[in-house]
Amino acid sequence: MTNPPADPNQPNDNAPQQPPPPPQQGYSYMPPPPPGAPGNMPMQQNYRLSRPRTGMWRTLGFVVLIGVIAFTVFEFLAVLGGGVLGGGKANPHGVTESRRQSGSNGKIAVIKVNGVIMEGGSGGLFGGGIDPVEMVKDGLNRAADDADVHAVILEVNSPGGGVTASDFIHHAIVQFKEKSGKPVVVFMKDLAASGGYYISAPADWIVANETTLTGSIGVIIQGFNFHGTLTEVVKGEDATIKAGNNKTMGSMFADPNSDEYKEGRKLLQDLVNEMHAHFKQIVKDGRDTRLSKDWEDYADGRVMSARQALKIGLIDEIGYFEAAKAKAEQLAGVENCAVVEYGRDMSLGALLGLNAEDVKPKLEQAASEQIRADLQAQLRLYPGRPMAIWVP
Repeated sequence: MTNPPADPNQPNDNAPQQPPPPPQQGYSYMPPPPPGAPGNMPMQQNYRLSRPRTGMWRTLGFVVLIGVIAFTVFEFLAVLGGGVLGGGKANPHGVTESRRQSGSNGKIAVIKVNGVIMEGGSGGLFGGGIDPVEMVKDGLNRAADDADVHAVILEVNSPGGGVTASDFIHHAIVQFKEKSGKPVVVFMKDLAASGGYYISAPADWIVANETTLTGSIGVIIQGFNFHGTLTEVVKGEDATIKAGNNKTMGSMFADPNSDEYKEGRKLLQDLVNEMHAHFKQIVKDGRDTRLSKDWEDYADGRVMSARQALKIGLIDEIGYFEAAKAKAEQLAGVENCAVVEYGRDMSLGALLGLNAEDVKPKLEQAASEQIRADLQAQLRLYPGRPMAIWVP
């Protein structure tokens, strides 16, 4: 006997069970209730979907995010300064002192001038790297106030920089010598050219390494002229609005054949000649009778070797740092001095005006390289600034 056809409206116990639907995204899946439980209908699978408890996780995630941001800022400032809060009894301007050589009879202080001499450092979050002008001034002030410091060695490794920035350092050295009576010796390393020599001229003694390049007694204003490119290639027009015929002297967009451009060039040349004459007077005042009679023939911007500079009296001696130290002790009338190096504390404590001591700067070389890069950018983007610098 055949079974009657199945009624589609009646439950079929032999029919294969359908798998439960997948849980919806963002909800937790609750299994169906066991057979016989309330609400368990034969033909209906009862599912319960509930929202996850995410409040605690959101709070925890927010706390972690804030912690990561705080740690990143903390780490950045630590790397920037090589020590986040500092501490100790140092100069409030952040001048640090580290020992380079032991001794038993006072100290010789070393102040380093590395890279391009530009006031204000290289920009950045807190004004950039080490400002060479303020570094030298603060170092000289510390050396003047420290009775244990008998002399200062200015360790120069620079192609020069801004005329005004170089003049500020020169003035600070002259004042230091007059007020403290302590001798200043310059030790030239790879390069002490242009502004690097400008700041060296007032020293009591100058020692250069055998391989040092120095000199470059001159002033330069770098500039470009895009008149042909502007008018012929990109078909641009100079739309400058000015009051005063020479307001745009030296403009990179002016027609080099125009009378206005030529007059502006002459005016700029007069300015450079005046600064060059002042530079030569700085050298003459600093070196005095040690200069050869024909030294001005070499003050034409040329870079020279240490031996050429020695021949015309721009330096006093060829040697290493030990020679500079020995001369500093001789001029100060002492022996067996310790050598200490002044640096800049770039830590958060110093940036906030706190004190620090015995923390040697870790970013000095990086700062110098950054200043060089910034200078090149300034020369390209903002030509027209008088510079006492050697740029090969």
